[in-house]
Amino acid sequence: MKKCSIFLVIILAGVAALTSCEKGAQLYDVTISAYYPEGYGDDLASDVNILIENTISGQKFNLVTNTLGTASIALEEGMYKISATKETSDFYLNGITENLTVQPTGANNWDVHLVATSKKGGLVLKEIYYTGSKTETGSNYYSDQFHEIYNNSDEVVYLDGLCIGLTWPVSSSPTEFVNPDGSIMDRIPTYFHALMFPGTGQQYPLQPRTSVVLAMDAIDHQTDPLGNPLSPVNLGSAQFEAFIEAPGKDTDAPQAANMIVMYTTSTSMYDWLHSVFGQGVIIFRLPTGLDWQTFVANPDNFMTRPGSTSTTEYLMVDKDWVIDGVECNRPEEDKRFKRLPTSVDAGMVWSLATYNSKSVRRKVEKILDGKVIYKDSNNSYNDFINDLDPTPFVHPTTVDD
Repeated sequence: MKKCSIFLVIILAGVAALTSCEKGAQLYDVTISAYYPEGYGDDLASDVNILIENTISGQKFNLVTNTLGTASIALEEGMYKISATKETSDFYLNGITENLTVQPTGANNWDVHLVATSKKGGLVLKEIYYTGSKTETGSNYYSDQFHEIYNNSDEVVYLDGLCIGLTWPVSSSPTEFVNPDGSIMDRIPTYFHALMFPGTGQQYPLQPRTSVVLAMDAIDHQTDPLGNPLSPVNLGSAQFEAFIEAPGKDTDAPQAANMIVMYTTSTSMYDWLHSVFGQGVIIFRLPTGLDWQTFVANPDNFMTRPGSTSTTEYLMVDKDWVIDGVECNRPEEDKRFKRLPTSVDAGMVWSLATYNSKSVRRKVEKILDGKVIYKDSNNSYNDFINDLDPTPFVHPTTVDD
């Protein structure tokens, strides 16, 4: 791998240093080196946006690499995390390095490795409503969850055979599905139900700059007797529903097409539940020539949790099959952990509370001829807005800041 040491220019270094000095804190020089992906070709990575975050105090520093690729920063002792992003004409470049410490003795040399993702357009998750709502009696209600998928390209995309899955874990603990060096595995464990859109190949076209809604329950949650008058959404027009066939357990809305249930980690779950605390969500396609029945019949496509005695088997999805992924996470800052590889989502997004009737929605980057183009830099921290009123079927008319 060809490496290029890139020292970073800190925008707020003077202010941060002054604040630290006023508190009497000792500062130590830190050198940060960024590495392009192997075979990328260029030697220097100018104009890379860097976010350094003190994971204990929460103090953040915004940086940009200069044209010469050299700069330095002085930081207090502590634990830090680096997030790096850059956009070129053909690629989105992202990188994350965590668990970095400032040492009072010796050199503080930190590395961040960039991963390239091609700008191929196509399908994106436009909006995810997973937090649920409160009822008139104060109870929790989550049957109004939905995932909206948008065709961000200029071409018709067929939904037939498209798959969607939610990640493990759902709690506030880090994922166990890591490599020996601590990096997240290239195969993603799906939890609860893994679903697939029906169709034989070209039954469900999605026109350019249009969307479809996948509802947990495709009803008007505000007026239906089985719903919740305080719900923020009417999903009676949802084109697809995650109906889980179990007598007397789940209601089938006849106007919505039912998803195919490929696999579930729990046969006692009678709804396709996206944890209200947030889960990563991925949309993906199986490789050409691999049908879903063959995929789930192969034991090599399953894993139990490393280091656990649990016998639960998780359906593993290769990251290269993923079309779009969004890391929805916990509202508490100290409980947010990555579960998706950086090449799938270099960031994360979260809602500030559970059962708050709010969604997370992708930012509008452009509006061309009245049609929305949503931002997709492969970093949901930059691409999404959190805690909005849910707007299924509706697209903004202005560009987001």
